[in-house]
Amino acid sequence: MKINAFLSRFPRRTSWLACALGGAVLASLLRVLQRATAVEGPLDLVVPFAPATVALVCALAIIGAALLILAVTQPINKRPWAKGQAHRWDLVFLDRKDKLYPTLLIAAGFLALAAAPVLFVKGAGQLKLWLDLVGLSSRPSDNGLLALLTAAAALLAFFGLQQMARESFRPGQRGHGGFSASLPAVTGCLWLMEAFRAHASDPVLWDYAPQLLAITVGMLFYLDCAGMTTGAARPRRLLWLAGATIVLSALSAIGCREISDLLLLGTQTLTAAAALWRLPPNLEDPPVVGEPYEPMQEPLQEEESTHE
Repeated sequence: MKINAFLSRFPRRTSWLACALGGAVLASLLRVLQRATAVEGPLDLVVPFAPATVALVCALAIIGAALLILAVTQPINKRPWAKGQAHRWDLVFLDRKDKLYPTLLIAAGFLALAAAPVLFVKGAGQLKLWLDLVGLSSRPSDNGLLALLTAAAALLAFFGLQQMARESFRPGQRGHGGFSASLPAVTGCLWLMEAFRAHASDPVLWDYAPQLLAITVGMLFYLDCAGMTTGAARPRRLLWLAGATIVLSALSAIGCREISDLLLLGTQTLTAAAALWRLPPNLEDPPVVGEPYEPMQEPLQEEESTHE
């Protein structure tokens, strides 16, 4: 009860964004310290049980617990959206007055679009190298197909995010949000396989573990967004995953060498920030839909008729 009373003093979206962004800054600073003091050699092999690594793990546990507290205490009003209409989770994302949410989604989509040519060039180069080496060496080589597939999926993510932004301007209308939100999740699945292939070698580069965590949590976040818009709603879990995506993406960006990875990390970070901006107030006070829209000119016309 005391936690609820304390959190009720602040707007819910402010609490979520402050916790996620503050956690991202803290995790990033500890990651910089870890890379400066807890890795060795040209392969950045992690020193076991280094103080910076232990501090980073403890900080992530604390941040995760703080996000969990916010998720558990998040008010959710399940009243009907309109008279005679059942509760519809797909309308939680809709608000024609708020322009920041679609702006963040559009920006996230263009980051995914920018990652596509980078991944295509990378995959084409790897494929050419593999074709040159076929039959000439028994040494295993990367054929670049996963990078090419991830590039194609990044284009799909761009269209999916643009569609999600478009549907936020159509309150009260059931769109194809579940399908749109699932496209970035497909990108995350292929990106996860490409990242694992690139790093899980001999020796295994454990320093890329934050990237795998960031991609996995981001993919689950996209899937929960799709679930919200198709009726399989887990709003508290979705909010927790959105906050964790921001924190882990910032953590993974430290020391990241691939431009395509940075662009895709930025994509899921902006999408998660958009969800934390839009969802908390709409869960607490659901938008009213189904009522006819009255233009501003009508009251003026009624006044003129009364004067006559």
